Parts: sequence; C-alpha cells; structure tokens
Amino acid sequence: MISGLLLLVLVGSAMAQRDLSVDCGSDGWVTVHWRPGLGFSQTLDQSKALLGTCPPSSLMSEDTLLFRVLVRDCGFIQQVMEGRVTYSNMLIYARRPELPIITQLVKCDYDSPVGEESEFSAEEPDENREQETFNMEIMNPDFSGPAPSLRFGLGSSIPIRATVEPRSHRSLRIYMKSCEFATDADIRRATQVHPIIANAGCLMESKSGNSSFLPRRHSDEMRLYLEAFRFALGQKIFLHCDLEACVVRSLNVDRKACHYVPEKRRWTLLDEPSQSYACACCDSTCPRTGLMIDGVSVHKVLGPLVIVENEPESSGSPDSRASSAHGMSASRVWLLVFVVALALVTVMGVLVISYYLCFWRGGRLGYRPSRDLLTKY
Repeated sequence: MISGLLLLVLVGSAMAQRDLSVDCGSDGWVTVHWRPGLGFSQTLDQSKALLGTCPPSSLMSEDTLLFRVLVRDCGFIQQVMEGRVTYSNMLIYARRPELPIITQLVKCDYDSPVGEESEFSAEEPDENREQETFNMEIMNPDFSGPAPSLRFGLGSSIPIRATVEPRSHRSLRIYMKSCEFATDADIRRATQVHPIIANAGCLMESKSGNSSFLPRRHSDEMRLYLEAFRFALGQKIFLHCDLEACVVRSLNVDRKACHYVPEKRRWTLLDEPSQSYACACCDSTCPRTGLMIDGVSVHKVLGPLVIVENEPESSGSPDSRASSAHGMSASRVWLLVFVVALALVTVMGVLVISYYLCFWRGGRLGYRPSRDLLTKY
C-alpha cells in the first residue's frame, strides 16, 4: 500500500512560522490548509494566492486558505531519487507591490510513483545521453548576426542572445539566472565585478539603466538589450552568465525572467506578465526553493568587450556611422549658410552707412540758408 510522508520546507526571510497543514493522500489528492500570516493591517485575498498554477479551492476562514488538488496537476514537480518519489510545489501569496511575496515550499514523499511516471524527473543523469548545447553571443542591433565590433559607446545598447539546442524531443525553455560584468575572464581574479542579472533572473540594470529583455521568439532563445554603462571604461571586460534550460511546468521563483518597466513603475515577468508578482522580490532577496529539478545548466563567458566614451551609438554599426556622418555633414552645411548670410548682412550694413555718411549727410554739411534770400521779398 502506498504511504505518504509529508516534508515541509519553509522558504523566506526570518519571519514568524506560517501555519500550514498538508495531507498527502495515497489516492493522489493533496489537501493544504494555509494561513499566510499577513498581520492585522492586511485582509486575506484568495485571488492573490496560488499553489503552483492552481488557485485556492475556497476560503476556510478570514485568514486561512484551502487547496485541494491532484498531485498530477498544478505544476507539481516529480523527483525520483533512490526508489522514492517526491512531489514538490510552491505556495505563493502576492501582497502589495511594495512588500515581498510570501512563499512556502510543500513536498510530499511517497515510496512509489502516484500514477504514471513523469517524463522529466530528477533521476541521475545518463552519461550516454546527448547533452544540450548552449550558445551566448553579442549580436548586431537587429540580431541578424554577430556584432561587427566589441567596442561600445557609453549609453549605447549591447544586444545579447542566449540559446540552447535540445538533443532530444524535449522542448526546453532557457533562462539567464545570473550575469556579471568582470574585469577578468576568470571572475576569481577580477578586480571589479558588477551584477547585471541577479535573484535568479532579475535584470537589475533595467531599473538603473535603459536595459530590458526582448519578447521571446522561441522558448529556447533569450534576447536582451543591455545599456553600456560606466564600468571599467576603456578596459577589457567580460560578461559571465549562468544559463539554465528546463521543461516548463509551472511558475518557479528559481527560474524566471523579470525586468523593470519604468512606465508601469514595477517589475514585469517576461513570459507571463499576469503572474508578475513572482518578480516582487527583485528589489530585495528572492527565496530559493532548492529543488533538485532535472534541468541543464552551464556557465558562459563573453568578451573581451570595451566600453568607451564618445563612440557611435551602436558599436561600429555601418548604419550608425552613416547616420553620424550625415548628421555632421548637415551641421556643416547649416553653418556655412549662416556664415554667408551673416557676411551679406554685414556688407549691406556697411554700404548703407557709407552712403549715408558720404553722400546724404556729408553732402549737406556746408549748406546754410542765405538771409538775403529769406528777406529779399
């Protein structure tokens, strides 16, 4: 007979322990009673709560939520380790935007699988299985090919693309979990390091600069524009990134792509904007579930690239250079027109004044009316 053993792992900052009761039924049903513990100033809103991808079944009381779901639904992650099967999921409650989200990890352990085995479990990797291939490169402005130069002017955009090539029939989604600029290809030897992406997928530079993720064209590709900022100007720098690819099952705070949208004044989840509450932790510290999910990860290093001042907008792009040259030519033409016009006005002014002094006023200086003529008659 299948027996269930509940294992609870509470995730979050050092706050009071949340009230949680979980019944992992042998028939595959999971019943959860959860009191998020919002405090006296907040009212529990069940529309802000999820167990994986499933909303609460009901509101048990003014401060307690009830979830009753099947272990095969709601995005439960199945892990097979040493003959035991663990089903894991995340309870999430999104408070006001200025407050961090509340999360709790729920696990149910079984002696054998409940129902059919999962296609994507955390079994030990097969050494004979082909591995996925990750690629990361700096692109030209429209992502049609590699960048012609790795010199970028301060304030210009650095287009970056990361991809994964699956070696099986699985459809994978790629994530950029962390990225840093460093002054050395070996980050341990770097004298300067600056975080670009942190908190398991938060693009930190999107809040302090004009950087953002671009909408996905394919699940196995990520693109972003990174604004070149004042970091180790004129020096060779390297971009270090941790990439990960996995089968998409449910929202997971360990795997996300969040960027800050100034117009909305909030963080937005790239793939599911309606679930952007998962990005609420980007301004603080995002909780880590520590789930050993069967994903594929790799560390990539790009460079060296150089950020300099007073460079064309787009890393030596022919279009930007042509635009710059056109702008300079136009400026010179207008300057020439202004100088010629000013010279003509000056010459005309000199002629008018000369005529007045020499012919008009000067010719009448010796003129005096004769008294004889005035009194003769």
